[in-house]
Amino acid sequence: MDKYLRHYRHQDCPALFTAQRPLTGQVSRWNYRTVYTYWHKFTQTEPLLQGVRIHDLRHTFATERVGLMGIEELRALMGHENIQTTLRYQKVTSARAEAAAQNAFTLLQTGVQ
Repeated sequence: MDKYLRHYRHQDCPALFTAQRPLTGQVSRWNYRTVYTYWHKFTQTEPLLQGVRIHDLRHTFATERVGLMGIEELRALMGHENIQTTLRYQKVTSARAEAAAQNAFTLLQTGVQ
């Protein structure tokens, strides 16, 4: 990933994965077919990734960031125009819920408001 970011990603495009059209020179984000092709090749040789879909990565990305940043920041990172789309992706994991409950309990015990 570091090599890709240093040598191949086009800095003029806000997307993480970029491509330049050969005829026009226009730079844009990768299309789904390209991502799917690379992902399929990669997961065929990685047993732990068998059955993991690209879409699962988006859900994981959103889930891991819930509570670490505002929903509007998450919306921007995911590239959604509508906040409702982002809200469909985010999930609160049981570990995160447990940590939030423990933090609230600690605050109640210490009297911090």
